[in-house]
Amino acid sequence: MAEPILDLYTLFGAVPPRGAEPGTGTLKAMMAKYGVAGAVTLSTRAIFHSPSAGNRETQVRCSESGGSLLPAGVLDPRVAQSDTLLAGSRLICLFPTTQKWPLTYAPLENALKGLVGRGVKVPLLFEASQPGDATQLARLLTAAGYAGPVVFSGLTGPAFSEAVALAQQDERYLLCTDALRGVGEVAYAVSLVGANRVVFGSGGVSRGSVAAALAVVKAASLSETDREQVLGGNTKRLLAAGGAVA
Repeated sequence: MAEPILDLYTLFGAVPPRGAEPGTGTLKAMMAKYGVAGAVTLSTRAIFHSPSAGNRETQVRCSESGGSLLPAGVLDPRVAQSDTLLAGSRLICLFPTTQKWPLTYAPLENALKGLVGRGVKVPLLFEASQPGDATQLARLLTAAGYAGPVVFSGLTGPAFSEAVALAQQDERYLLCTDALRGVGEVAYAVSLVGANRVVFGSGGVSRGSVAAALAVVKAASLSETDREQVLGGNTKRLLAAGGAVA
């Protein structure tokens, strides 16, 4: 039996300056339409307005989903004790470019150390769209002693090459497909780091298209075994190993 399709990176809600788009109805409709069995998701409110309110909203919406949605939490180092607002999260997301905070930033270092002190090992999803960011995060994680895997998202151009270089050095680093749009990019990523470290994530429905992201992976020149790993097997493995933030 084929592995179910699992989307590691989805979002619901409005992205400024758009108006209100409450709930997860659009996301669940897209999942049903394109055969996505499960998704990790987060509220855009946690990115653009309040991590506490947004992370709570995510938990509520996921609890109402019947198990098809799993909660991700946003760690915003600009907010004091933001790392304590992540209870129940299966994935921790950091958005330095979108939220405009630097990586050379004492609150970020303290937040990472706080996670380590709590024994958290869930996967991190890191927006690595700016050259140098992925390398700097890797150094911070090593210094803090964070043991969980890291999935780099938003990868284009030099940022893609940088993430690949890190993944080739250390198997804890993985690549998300959310920004891979060109024909052959997914297959190229697999050829560089292996199918076990390329993870399907769409960014849908608030920051991307579930349909487009899925089509790119399905069109990639991959073996069926490799395609199943990318589309669901790797996410299943990451979530099983990481557990949830206590």
